[in-house]
Amino acid sequence: MYHERNIDKYLLEWSKRETHKPLLLRGARQVGKSTAIRHLGEQFESYIEINFERNPEYEALFKSNLMPKE
Repeated sequence: MYHERNIDKYLLEWSKRETHKPLLLRGARQVGKSTAIRHLGEQFESYIEINFERNPEYEALFKSNLMPKE
């Protein structure tokens, strides 16, 4: 069961913009940041979550200069 948060409307506005910058969400521990982002991800056809704390080996993927389309 998902409990709506104040940040949800801002995240939805961000997602609807034609052009938008990458999203960085910061805040206190255990207040629902990850849950809010997962909820936002349900609005998209495709969604991927990369957790560098659980999977530190993924860090290597971002060390090179990747092109956004790649």
